[in-house]
Amino acid sequence: MQLASQTQKRRFVSIVGLSDERRIPRLGRIRLGHVNFNTDSDKSRPEEDAFFHVPQEVAAVYGTTPTELDVLFPVNDRSVVFPQAYEYYGSSRRLLCSGDGRQAMRWDSQKLTMQPTECPCNLLGDGCKQRGHLLVMLPRVRQTGVYQIDTSSLMSIININSFLHMLAPEDDPDNGLLGYFAMVPMKLRRVPRDIYPKGYHRKSYPLELVLDATDDEIKELRAQKEKTLAQTRKWTVQVPEQTNPEQDQGSIITIDGQDPSAVAAAAPADQSAQPQTPTPAQPAATADAPLGVPSVSQPSDPSPQPPATTSRPTQNPQASHQPPPPPAAPMRSDRVTPAQRNRILSKTRPLKIPDQVVDALIETYTKKQASELINQLDAGNFSAFDRREHREVPLPVAV
Repeated sequence: MQLASQTQKRRFVSIVGLSDERRIPRLGRIRLGHVNFNTDSDKSRPEEDAFFHVPQEVAAVYGTTPTELDVLFPVNDRSVVFPQAYEYYGSSRRLLCSGDGRQAMRWDSQKLTMQPTECPCNLLGDGCKQRGHLLVMLPRVRQTGVYQIDTSSLMSIININSFLHMLAPEDDPDNGLLGYFAMVPMKLRRVPRDIYPKGYHRKSYPLELVLDATDDEIKELRAQKEKTLAQTRKWTVQVPEQTNPEQDQGSIITIDGQDPSAVAAAAPADQSAQPQTPTPAQPAATADAPLGVPSVSQPSDPSPQPPATTSRPTQNPQASHQPPPPPAAPMRSDRVTPAQRNRILSKTRPLKIPDQVVDALIETYTKKQASELINQLDAGNFSAFDRREHREVPLPVAV
């Protein structure tokens, strides 16, 4: 009777193989460069920087342009903390093809699934490129997740693979310096190197890992191997985000090699010759540039325009008591730059979104808001204009 009572009260509160699993989330991304927009070619291209572009919480510890970070790898599996492959995105934001140099999985738009194919193929060098996704913990910032660092640098990929192999070779870990690398304190650095792509010299700043430990500290780390591996074996790490680097919505944007704030610095000088307060007596010739941006050549609007009105002296005696128009608001230094406006118009004009609609939207935008809008438009997102397509569908001819 007592045994039956205990059986009825038994509660199952854990699942074998699931309840003891610990997942480490991805907290954010650290970038190695920025995207530069060239106003002459109307094209964007990624460019490398000598430092890490870090989130705010990391900048609070290391500053805004750090060249060295303290890192840990959460698990002892190179394929988890630094997966790498040939990747092709095309004009899509999502990954369309991924391979290892022998085989690949490519998106089939007819079957709507990934299909095996040979690797490499004719896309290598034409949109397809090697990429590695490094996942590291930053113990001085947060120990509750990992940060993702993407690189397409051959030198960075070889450097990191070589260092992890030195600590613990995949085929024979015990012959490595430590026999493992999980939760081992290291430093991740940007180190300047001279490279000569196609015979032209330029500076590059590949990633390098450093184990800053004495001989005694190395012995202590080796003694902690089994304990550390037993703890980290139950940890799973959130997989890296694989998105088109050319459509990275969080990337830093420069215009013609300059920070947008530097481009905007000349805007007040350009406005000195313009009237500060337009009145109804002026024609609407600046309707396409309400932000003080010089007008650019564009197709004329076929819709009829109302005739311009002229100011005439009024005979109404009460008119003399009307208050004068308010003075023009001072120009903000963080307003939308001419280059940003032209970039936005280059995206909206092919869709026949009127320039007046665009200018009305961005009139109060800051440079940061304009950059976010540019990223949305580059990704094909025009929801900011709430645009809907209307098509005429011909009715069948009655027989």
